[in-house]
Amino acid sequence: MKNLKMSESEYKELVLAEYDRQMKNEPSLSALLVPTPAKIKSLVIMICEQGSKLSTGDEKILESFVGKKDNAAGYRKAFSTGKADPFRPLVNLFDDRSIKTNIRNIDLLALLIGFKPRPYHPSLPATITFDPPIKPAPPEIVTDEPPGNPDPSENPVEPGEEPTKGKSYKFLWIIAAVIIAGMSWYLISKKMEKHYTGKEGCMIWDDDHYEPIECKDRSSDAPHYPINQELVDHFKRISEPKKTLTYQSVGKVWYSNYKGSVQFYTDSGPNPLDTNLRVLPMTTHIFEKYVLHIKN
Repeated sequence: MKNLKMSESEYKELVLAEYDRQMKNEPSLSALLVPTPAKIKSLVIMICEQGSKLSTGDEKILESFVGKKDNAAGYRKAFSTGKADPFRPLVNLFDDRSIKTNIRNIDLLALLIGFKPRPYHPSLPATITFDPPIKPAPPEIVTDEPPGNPDPSENPVEPGEEPTKGKSYKFLWIIAAVIIAGMSWYLISKKMEKHYTGKEGCMIWDDDHYEPIECKDRSSDAPHYPINQELVDHFKRISEPKKTLTYQSVGKVWYSNYKGSVQFYTDSGPNPLDTNLRVLPMTTHIFEKYVLHIKN
């Protein structure tokens, strides 16, 4: 496969995916939960106060907003005395991620959330693997029970009265459902793992997964690629995203928009329909637009 370079749109998706992850799991930058130009300006000033901790790349990002300054103190003064209006395009991007924006706004967001590498450069490689393979979580068992554990003291059993049998049966049904779901997930996981005979030096894309195949085997017209065990074992197309994907899936599954068709996958890797492209992490915006079909 070719050594691909990362496009601005791909870099944008990666930075926004990291923003979504941080805001969901570790929202240390509360100012970015409901961002405004003034809040972003305050964060930028705080970053300028780091002084020597600013890298050359960080200074280039700041320079794109206020021009080149001699040091961090110079940048701090420029932002402190300047208006917050230059940060409005970044706020607009949060409101509608489909809009095109200057790459400096994406670089600034990368700086605010500590995303690396930064800033964007056309020579950045389109890395195939970003994180260790993440297997989907076992399906959750949904019941009609209200959240939390009921307090036994709220429904005391009178002396001589037997506990309601219906609750016992319902509990047993829940346990049985959990066991069945666990066994199903185990069987699915085992099925996903391909076993090799040692002769398969190639693989082909077969509808929703990579299939190991001998390089000399031409029984399929599908393109043959050098075998990659990680892709064979973990990279699969998600056939029913509406049934399987939730907000918990954001940042844990990948997607592609190829010729107007949006597909979702269980891991990172090249786009199986065109290996010159690659799949991207699913963001909240992509989930809401293509899975929930929420219109902004």
